[in-house]
This record gives sequence, structure tokens and C-alpha cells, in this order.
Amino acid sequence: MKMISDRSLVCFLHDLRRLLAYFAGQLPEHVDFINMESFCFYMRLGFPRKSGEMAALMEIIEPFIPMIISPANFEEVMFAYEQGNLGELAELEENFMSRSKFIFINSIMKAKGDDWEDIVAICRKIREMKAQRDVFV
Repeated sequence: MKMISDRSLVCFLHDLRRLLAYFAGQLPEHVDFINMESFCFYMRLGFPRKSGEMAALMEIIEPFIPMIISPANFEEVMFAYEQGNLGELAELEENFMSRSKFIFINSIMKAKGDDWEDIVAICRKIREMKAQRDVFV
């Protein structure tokens, strides 16, 4: 994976926001999705080209989105780790990533003003921290 510049990250985030605003404008009233898979499935069926654009953007910015850790998530992971259950750990990781992406997308779709600026600032800070640690090759 390649490190992107701060400016590129901000541009990609704005592109994602515009794309999600388009999706939100196309949704029937009072439609809520229960998870990332249902959201992506609906988008792929109704908007295949735009859905592909969203997937490409998410792949680029995924390393810079905040991961949401709840006490329950932490306990699940620690229990699986202590039991040495690698299969369960892999499944928990996948579910964790999917939930975090879903929360991130929902946050962008609902963000107004300062909320949007906060999302951008958090992603920029994550990018900055990863750049300082030389996580990417």
C-alpha cells in the first residue's frame, strides 16, 4: 500500500462525500441499512458505476478512517486471543473493519458543518501518524 499526500486524502474524502450525497439523494425516504453489506448490495444493484467509484475511493482511504472500538469488541478480541482461536480472530477483524467502515460512511452522510470538518481532521491525523511511523512501504 502506498502513502498518499495530505492533499490527496482531503480530495478523496471530498469525492467520497459528494458520492455519498448522491446516493443519499437517491434513497427512498426512511431507508436505513443494517450493515455495510446491505448498503453496498443496494448500491451495486441500483448504481453499479457509482458503487464502483465508492469502492475504489474506500480502498484508497480505508487506512485513514477511524476504527471504532467498543468495550464489547475489545472483550471479544481478547477472549479469542486468549483461547488461541485464530479463525475467530480473523472473523472478528473482518466484522470490526466492516462495522467501522459502515459507521464512517454513515457519519459522512449525516455530517454537517463542523462535523464534516472533524471527520476530515481525524482522517488527516491518522494519515499523519502513519506517515511518521513509516507504516507504509
